[in-house]
Order: sequence, then structure tokens, then C-alpha cells
Amino acid sequence: MDEPLYATDLSDAEWALLEPLLPRSHPAGRRQTYELRRVVDAIFYLLRTGSQWRPLPREYPPWKAVFYHYARWRHDGMWERVNTTLRERHRVQVGRNREPSAAIIDSQSARTTEMGGPRGYDGGKKISGRKRHVLVDTQGNILKVCVHPADIHDRHGAELLLRRLAGDFPQIQLMWADTAYRRLQDWLTATLGWTLSIPKHWWTGVSGFWVGPGQESPHIPAGFHVLPRRWVVERTFAWLGRNRRLAKDYERLIETGEMLLYLAMSRIVLRRLTAKCATHAT
Repeated sequence: MDEPLYATDLSDAEWALLEPLLPRSHPAGRRQTYELRRVVDAIFYLLRTGSQWRPLPREYPPWKAVFYHYARWRHDGMWERVNTTLRERHRVQVGRNREPSAAIIDSQSARTTEMGGPRGYDGGKKISGRKRHVLVDTQGNILKVCVHPADIHDRHGAELLLRRLAGDFPQIQLMWADTAYRRLQDWLTATLGWTLSIPKHWWTGVSGFWVGPGQESPHIPAGFHVLPRRWVVERTFAWLGRNRRLAKDYERLIETGEMLLYLAMSRIVLRRLTAKCATHAT
């Protein structure tokens, strides 16, 4: 293929990894009208730039053809499966087990627009919209997502997310979270058999040095401080936030918002996999 027209387009190496994971649009044998690679490039362009459908650049297939695949893949959960496959490959590539043994959970509140759909008011963040609940592994790769109205408390939102696992990650034994999830432990143990760990600030208040649990009473110091493990999921939100389509929740359907999170993570892991292969090749 020629050089990518836009920075968001897939490279040949990335497409070689992704193509086998995509279902054929016409399984009965009907000829593909538009090149599937260009359809996927158009979807990644929309995600990264936040473009609307009708102003899609003319180098891509017509927007209606792109939207047909977009909606079809949302309906059958294709991007979640792609994310799972790419995540497992990346974990193996960096020397990890295919399945994680620990996870981190957190949520992010996002404003909605006039598009409508379920929404609520997050009094803590003072945001009217939805929450994106994500569960990630220790590398920051997404394991599961759940989008719901922002007025649902983090603990109950976590239950909505974790109920979806259905035994998907049997190796996980430990989950890190912040203090908003402190009352989740009993439910987590009874339902999944996991242990909940909540990293805390430990400060002497005199010498100014960080100390371990049990040495001093916990005290939250002023200003921002990185907490063990919690920074992993915060970094994931930062990665996702590079995509302008995720700057707000522009979607009418919650299912679309969830698909975009898997889509964004799949794009990130594709780059990592191909960058690692290129490094090995040199």
C-alpha cells in the first residue's frame, strides 16, 4: 500500500496484525464494495480527530459505508474481542502471562451533549453526563469497560462492571482501587473471590518522609502525590484522552461509548506490538 494519507491511518505492519481479527462484512461471499482497510482507517480518523460523519475526508469510503461497519461491529462486540486478542499478545511479548493475576479499577466522569441518551449528575465532580468505568491490568491495558449515568456511585458502578466478567479472568486474585470502593470488599470476595487493596497516603507529618503502614497514622498531605498502582489506571485515562472523540461523551447509545474505549485501546496496543517487532527486526 502507498504511504498513509493521514497520521491516524494504519501502517502495513499494523494492518497485517489486525486484518485476521476482522470479520468479513459479507460472509455469504458477496464482494466487498470498499476496501476494508480504508473503512478501518476512517473509523480511527473519526476517533482521533473527533470529526463528524458527513465531513469525512473524500479519500475514505462514503460515510454511510463506514457507518454501516461501525454500527455492525458495535452490535456484535467485535472491538472488545480484538482488544482481548491484542492485549494477550502484548502481555506475552513483554514477558507477562497471557492472563493477568491483578487488576486496577477506576472511573472517569465525562460530559454529554445534546445527543440524548442515559445520563446523570456527578455531584462530586459537578459534571452532568456519564461515567466510564474501566478495569485494567498492571500494564494499563483495558480488561473490561462499563459506561453508565454519572449519578451512579463508584461502588455500584464497579458492581455493574465486574458482573460482566463472568469468569473471563480466572487468574485475578487482587484488585487495587481508591477509597470510593472501600465498601466493595465483601461483595467482591463473595462474588469473585478477589481481594481488594486500597493504597493510602502515609505521612509522618514531622520529618516530611513517606513511611509504610503501621509506622504512623495515615494522613493525607496537601497537593498531588502519586499513589502505588493507582497511577496505572490514571495513565490509561490519559492515553484514551488523546482521542478527541472521547473528550466528551458525544454518543446517544451507551454501547457506542463502550465500543470507542475498546477501539482506542486496540489502536494503542497495535502501535506497541508493531513498534516492538520493528525493534527486534533491527
